[in-house]
Amino acid sequence: MKSQPTTTLEDQAKAHLEDEFTDDYATAVRVVWWDDGGHLREVVRAAADRIGVGFSEAEQFPLELRRNAIDEPETPHVWYIPQAKENRDWFRDIRETGGEIELTIEQLTAELYEVNPWDIYDVERGTESDRETAANVIKTQFASGGIPRYGDLIGEIITKGEGQILEHLLEGGWPEIDKDDETIARVQKSLKDRHVAPADNAETPEEIEDVVWKWAVARWLVAEGKDVDAFPEGYGNVGSTLGDINPLKRIVDSRQSKRLAERYLSESYWGDVIESSDDAWEFAACPVDGALDAALWDAWLESLEEGRYTECIERANERQEALGVYPDDIPWTTLWEQAEQVAELELRFAAWEERSQSFDPFDQYADQEDGTWKIDYGVLELEITGEPEQERLLNSHPATESLPEIRAELLETRYMNYLEEMSEAVVSSFRTGSPLAGKDAAYEWWTDNEQDLATGETVALFLIDALRLDLARELANRLREDYSIAEETRVSTLPSETKFGMAALTPGRAHRFRVKLRNGKLSVERGGQRLDNKGNRVKVLEREGWDVPDDRDSGWQHHQIAYYDKDIDDIGENELDNPESHFTSYIDELYDLITEKLENENWDRIYVVTDHGFVLLPKGTTMESISSYDGDGEVKYRRIAGDDIEDAGTGVRVTGQTPGTEYLKTSVRLLAKPRQYNSKSGLTDARYYHGGILPQECMLNFLRVEKE
Repeated sequence: MKSQPTTTLEDQAKAHLEDEFTDDYATAVRVVWWDDGGHLREVVRAAADRIGVGFSEAEQFPLELRRNAIDEPETPHVWYIPQAKENRDWFRDIRETGGEIELTIEQLTAELYEVNPWDIYDVERGTESDRETAANVIKTQFASGGIPRYGDLIGEIITKGEGQILEHLLEGGWPEIDKDDETIARVQKSLKDRHVAPADNAETPEEIEDVVWKWAVARWLVAEGKDVDAFPEGYGNVGSTLGDINPLKRIVDSRQSKRLAERYLSESYWGDVIESSDDAWEFAACPVDGALDAALWDAWLESLEEGRYTECIERANERQEALGVYPDDIPWTTLWEQAEQVAELELRFAAWEERSQSFDPFDQYADQEDGTWKIDYGVLELEITGEPEQERLLNSHPATESLPEIRAELLETRYMNYLEEMSEAVVSSFRTGSPLAGKDAAYEWWTDNEQDLATGETVALFLIDALRLDLARELANRLREDYSIAEETRVSTLPSETKFGMAALTPGRAHRFRVKLRNGKLSVERGGQRLDNKGNRVKVLEREGWDVPDDRDSGWQHHQIAYYDKDIDDIGENELDNPESHFTSYIDELYDLITEKLENENWDRIYVVTDHGFVLLPKGTTMESISSYDGDGEVKYRRIAGDDIEDAGTGVRVTGQTPGTEYLKTSVRLLAKPRQYNSKSGLTDARYYHGGILPQECMLNFLRVEKE
């Protein structure tokens, strides 16, 4: 066998034709080329053209070449027949005056490499379909530029054009390869040439698959620093001629395949080797072997239990980066994403539990850098990532047992404790001081921004119902990458309900804003103008020169737009499944809408404001119905309003004399405990609500967005 031929199939065909066509002919000499299978048609045609002879093909039956010969020019011609000659003794006169060639694509290829035709493809053993596949592989390999190495060509033929044998086994396993003894032997030889020595001792396709996978995983672990001597002989070492080449890494990096993740992470390959390591995190950059992922989890969990939360965050992030070679939706990536969220929540809960005994709960919640709003958003994110341990993790993966317990502890026990303690702090802050005094109020927003709103620029005001502070902060962080963002924290109008909060965001002087009882119901107005319903609020906006479109796509022609959107409130109040996902998806939609308006529609500035926040309780939380006010006022889910409300009672009583709520012209008692609601409201169960005095319900984040 030649080490590497220097001629192509076309060169070889040309040489055969030149042997048959002598230089001294001057008449219509004919040479017949019998090609069993008909795969050399274009090769022979090109070779004939190169030596300057004609080409004619028998398209249906060989003898049609004689019938068509009368129309051929009187020049030398190749008569190509895409069939086997078999026992047909035809064209004897042509053979005697010109020549005859019997060569197939397998035979012509074998000549190039100086091997037997059956070493290229054994026609006697294969099916017609397999032969067709092999022929196409040969043509493809020679058409791809250059002359293929013999081993590479045979590898492609064995895998039926699905790649080299080693790469095919690493990516697809055995399925496309024949399972006869001869093919198995050829596969073993090919693997030996690639230094996969352990394959010599494997006898079946299944055993060869297992050896190849273990060999490649060992190789990757060695590449990340594991001593090759930790593995049985022949594993982890690719041989000196290949240096540090890692074929599995090349495949995983290029394919970004979920199927590859399932193959190499749902199985344990080198559990005993990994277990013997002092620190599995030394090999965390290796994204294969379920045993490694399990060991990493065990070590990570130990760090979590010891309170090394920052280290846990860093390590979880490190593992996510390693798994970035796979698609994002594999359970292992989600597992480590959730691990990072767990550690961040643990860190924030720990800070909360170590807080000072004297603090302002509203400031503590809303602080830009260290506020507990990050706990609420962390809980949302943790819910969204779901239950990765229920998917196709390795059955023995320790996360299948430990992660549900950790998640339940954080989402149910720790979060509820946090909300309860926050409510106690709220009540205490009102008893001992005036926590709302000096804080910017939502009802003052229009007055505070009056000059900026009247510049004549194209300005859109997004009035988003229930945009909780943490969601607004997440939106701001995303927008900040491309736009100039100004944020301000304000206290919602109390009670923290839509009609009061949206009324506060209509044009008018702050000192003329009022919330008061009217005919036994709490009402809201500014300067005597009733603002209880959206219709009245729209009239005020339109009177001040603002257009109010009905939807996102039409009615935006004016240069001042006030756009109402109540999707978040609808999601929560309609108790949709997985509201957490809907909330965060809405932020994606709002981000896209703002980008569309600024980039494609060239708006100068957009304001994002809101009326109130909300509380979202853990799934399965039991609500507590409390006896409420029996006076002449109004009772709602999280508040009561009436002129004769006493100081004593559940929650917090605020009035017009309470610093920060001067707009109140009646007394209002707002609930603070997260599980309480007023029995007269007629509601018995809810995860989502607002109207009370928890910071999540009444602390807001307003945005101003414009191009840099």
